[in-house]
Amino acid sequence: MKTKLSFLLLCVFVLTACSKDAEEIPSIQFNSDIENLILGAEKDSRLTLNFSSTHSWQANTDAVWITISPAQGNTGNSSLAIFAKEENRTGEIREATVTLSADGVPIKELKISQQKKDVLEVKQATYNVPAEGMSIQIEFATNLQEGISKIRYSQDVQDWLIFNDNVSTKILLDKILNVKVLPNPSRAERTATFQIVIEDAAGKQLIESGTISIIQKGAGVGTSTDLETDDGKVVKLQTHSKGNGIPVVLMGDGFLDADIQSGFYRKVMEKGMEYFFSEEPVKSLREYFDVWMVTAVSLNDAFGEGYSTKFSCWLEGGKSTLIKGDEKIVQYYTQAVDEIRTNAEMFYETMSIVILNTETYAGTTYFGYGTEDDGVVEYAIGYCPIIGGMESEAFRQVLCHECIGHGFAKLLDEYSYQSMGQIPAKEIESNQILQTFGWAMNVDFTGDKSQVIWKHFLEDERYAGTDAFGETLSTYEGACTYWSGAWRPTNESMMRNNIHGFNAPSREAIYKRIMRTAYGTPWQYNYEEFVKFDRMHLPQPTRVTTRNVEQIGKGRYFAPPQFVKRTLVNR
Repeated sequence: MKTKLSFLLLCVFVLTACSKDAEEIPSIQFNSDIENLILGAEKDSRLTLNFSSTHSWQANTDAVWITISPAQGNTGNSSLAIFAKEENRTGEIREATVTLSADGVPIKELKISQQKKDVLEVKQATYNVPAEGMSIQIEFATNLQEGISKIRYSQDVQDWLIFNDNVSTKILLDKILNVKVLPNPSRAERTATFQIVIEDAAGKQLIESGTISIIQKGAGVGTSTDLETDDGKVVKLQTHSKGNGIPVVLMGDGFLDADIQSGFYRKVMEKGMEYFFSEEPVKSLREYFDVWMVTAVSLNDAFGEGYSTKFSCWLEGGKSTLIKGDEKIVQYYTQAVDEIRTNAEMFYETMSIVILNTETYAGTTYFGYGTEDDGVVEYAIGYCPIIGGMESEAFRQVLCHECIGHGFAKLLDEYSYQSMGQIPAKEIESNQILQTFGWAMNVDFTGDKSQVIWKHFLEDERYAGTDAFGETLSTYEGACTYWSGAWRPTNESMMRNNIHGFNAPSREAIYKRIMRTAYGTPWQYNYEEFVKFDRMHLPQPTRVTTRNVEQIGKGRYFAPPQFVKRTLVNR
């Protein structure tokens, strides 16, 4: 009996032990699907897992970008929150593993993914540039392969930064933004800030970079040591081969003695001459002109308070393009040319061009000079800096606008500003007086096509339709800087935004001025002769784009020509 009892007790013990062991095997049961656990791309994105555990449990992860809370718990029902500690700026979906253990025994490995955030990371955010300027490459990284990239910048940036062409497509593929930093003509350090922005085809912003800064040192001031040896010398650059010769005199302000000795001064003057003859009809009538340069040595190669230049040129700055200079000294140096000094009539016909040794976007022309007997003459002074450098399209176009348009042909501006409103009656009257001299023939104060002063072109089938620039002759309201009450012949032109050449009424005015000066009183205007010439020498687009001009000059208010009503000074 004793043996049987012992055997029964042993069986009960074994069964009890087996049952206890089965109950103590740790397990965790989840209340939802755990196969597709995805965190958002943003910081603090969250997942919550609900489960029950047969034992106390622990949680840990192999990822530094995940936070688990709580990291442990007791038997029974529990909740586990998984947070993204940071946004996912890797440009790719990233993964992590969260391991849940019960009673120290690993039970389940959970695969966690975090969605990618579109990124646009600039490799270098700040660039330090010398006063002389330079070209820099701004490298960036992005996971976006499609979209339209743009540059967001303030108005002052475009005065001295030129961004590479095809910004909208090319930089997104190359992930390099090329920027040309123009020389700093100022003595003060300057800073430009901008961003790279990517948009979709509809214009919705997808992403933007952080702020990129370009810090440029101020320019040093040069000083001449010899103000006399090379000053006032005359060099003839071109001699006419037709007519009586039309005088053009070039001189520079802010050039040092070293600039003249090195040949830089002459190169600038010759470039100015070439640009003067770069637009029709002056281009095809170049043989009627005489061109001289007169050397002018300045003490400093900087403009503004505290500096001294030969013609005391002063730039208003800000959004203005106004330039003032000592016109008496300009006239004095113009008459350094013997032929002009000894021939008053030639002096009255002279176009004086003053090129400033700075790359600042500006330009102003002065005309309306008279003689001691109250006569009004053609003499004019055009001030134009080396805008953007000698090879810049902006330099060429502004020089043509100022010195051919305003100075030589006495054309008025065809641009307008909404803030200027309607042109006052007094200004209309003043401009109509100019038209009695044959000036201001590219603007009118009626939109009536049968009355406007260029109606003869509108009635001529040879000028119907669009030209090589897509411009159509008509009447377009907005001219003489005023938004209404004044009309121009074409939507765009050299006298509006410095593009698309001179329109037909402007070309006619230039042609008349050339022929009248070259041949004097015996010459009589013949419309058919002009049309025959004009149709053979129409302005044509070139491969040069206007992008740089737009970037340099956009947002800058053009200074209108200044009608001076002052007597010329004889040497």
